[in-house]
Amino acid sequence: MTASASTNEGPLSFEEVFDIVKRNEQSHYDLVYRTLLAKPEYLTSIPNHESYSILHYLVIHGALNLFNQVIAIPNIRFILLTKSATKPSKDVLQLADENRSKSGNHRKLFQTIDRLVQMDKFAEYGKNNQTNECKRMLELDQHLVNEKPPYRRYYLIHHLAYANNRQAFDELRQICQFNMTLLTSDMNTASEVAFERNHKDFARYLETLSPQMRAIREQHQKDKQKGKASSKSAAEPAENDPGLEKQIISTGGDNMLDCFTCPLTKEIFRDPVVLSDGFTYERTAIQQWLDLGNRRSPMTNIELTNVELVPNTVLKHLLNDIAEKQKK
Repeated sequence: MTASASTNEGPLSFEEVFDIVKRNEQSHYDLVYRTLLAKPEYLTSIPNHESYSILHYLVIHGALNLFNQVIAIPNIRFILLTKSATKPSKDVLQLADENRSKSGNHRKLFQTIDRLVQMDKFAEYGKNNQTNECKRMLELDQHLVNEKPPYRRYYLIHHLAYANNRQAFDELRQICQFNMTLLTSDMNTASEVAFERNHKDFARYLETLSPQMRAIREQHQKDKQKGKASSKSAAEPAENDPGLEKQIISTGGDNMLDCFTCPLTKEIFRDPVVLSDGFTYERTAIQQWLDLGNRRSPMTNIELTNVELVPNTVLKHLLNDIAEKQKK
């Protein structure tokens, strides 16, 4: 995982962070992660007179842990198979393949990227209602139906709910088993996605098949009502400190607030830890998830390589710095 955070304030310039990664200065990888939290657009930019982007160099150097953390940054938008400026051009899968014999991390990174490419392809087929292509891929690998890349919002079932494509859903569930309780990256069920799009019949159909999906949606509604009530009550203030939220946003916008918020609790971190899926969670929340016997990522449903919880010292130190500024 990344090293302890630097005392430098704010993100580095693109030139500085690019140079760190190009030189593979692992002792400064914390600064790379810290900068990409605020400037994710740096990831795939290729400077003039250079051949590779930061993303390419992470792959060339076999920076597995940093790669996993970076692609799990909330709301990150990037093209995984970004081409290099070399002649002939190469994407990260080709680079990972070329370098996979260098070390164990290089081999694991190749396997990770190869899997991401397959999941991306499957997600695009689902998003574009290409049911036959989904069937073809599921015949080779049924796990795809209930997995997604970290940077994707929806699983297949949510794409179908969004498009009101009940016919495809019924066809596909003849050859695979949907996990009906999967949640989007912003924690919505497939029925919630359908209701939001006013596809009420499909939403009710899904909940008829899965009473547990309905129970989750109803619990979400109760939680929202409870949150509204507590925010209006002086005696019961909201969990997050509005002043701290404003201070975080001032350091890097709304997305920075998402970076400091646990995807499970939706509250600002107190004790952030990184799981092997690359995501950062509140320690008590993810430990509770693991204590229930779960061994798949709550954000991608991909099987975890291990259940070690590593402190995210970069976020922890940033939070401490922001809290200190708030007091002044």
